[in-house]
Amino acid sequence: MGAPAGTNGRNGLDNRQVERLRAQLQQLKLAALAAVRSSAGELSGEDADLFRDSGLTGDGALAEAEFERDVAGAGQVRAALMEIVAAERRLASGEYGLCVDCGDSIGFARLEAQPAASRCVRCQEKEEKRGGPTHFPG
Repeated sequence: MGAPAGTNGRNGLDNRQVERLRAQLQQLKLAALAAVRSSAGELSGEDADLFRDSGLTGDGALAEAEFERDVAGAGQVRAALMEIVAAERRLASGEYGLCVDCGDSIGFARLEAQPAASRCVRCQEKEEKRGGPTHFPG
């Protein structure tokens, strides 16, 4: 049995929904790229100044904590960017909107809330209970 008229295969999304999600992914990607560039600048500039100046103030622990926070934030931004790129690949291959674990449709409402989602709600909950990633890997 084929896909309903106006939908893109098994994912249950119509062409308008796919284009809307494609645009959301593009906006998210641009924002993530800007954040990566910004965090790279912060890590090289602001924190270098803070470390250099900590010798004067003697507050090296504060400088180290600031640096670790920035590194963690930069890692989260890079992970989000990788998720977005993976979603774009699934979109190009026709697998976007299908759960990577069970193959069922992820659903438009979930994708609209999290366009880079790679799992349906049920499989994502299972993954989180197993202690797997809370992000949506590609």
